[in-house]
Amino acid sequence: MEDRSTDNIRINNNKSNALTDFLGCSYRATVRLIKGLPSRFVNFVKRKIKEYRNRPKRTDISRVYVVVGYTTKKRVDEKFNAERRMMIIRRGLLILIFLLILFIAVDRVMGLVNYGEMAQIFGIDSFDEVVENDPFEDRTTASSAIVYTEPSETI
Repeated sequence: MEDRSTDNIRINNNKSNALTDFLGCSYRATVRLIKGLPSRFVNFVKRKIKEYRNRPKRTDISRVYVVVGYTTKKRVDEKFNAERRMMIIRRGLLILIFLLILFIAVDRVMGLVNYGEMAQIFGIDSFDEVVENDPFEDRTTASSAIVYTEPSETI
């Protein structure tokens, strides 16, 4: 018959072995990752430079197709025109959706405004009252009234 203390030691020993195995594995993986970083970085940079050099020269924003394999210039032009039409359709639909959303938003906001209450808040009964005393009105027109005042006598 074994003692309880030996069972506890065996359990603790198994836990410590598992922990050291995990830490050792993590350490080895981390070291391998760090050692591989410089070469991976250099390979990435070299690959990007090679891709940049091998790209065809572009004169505008459109895609440039490189004819590879059994295709023809006509097929490439058809594909280019199809993509261009799709871009135009997408932009048109996006503008249409934006205008619809704007129209719906304006309609909802205008429905919420109570013009009678707003007139009462600002003290305006009609639009004529607003333009009655227009400071930018041209006063030289014949329809404007001329007001004569008597000069006051000062001593």
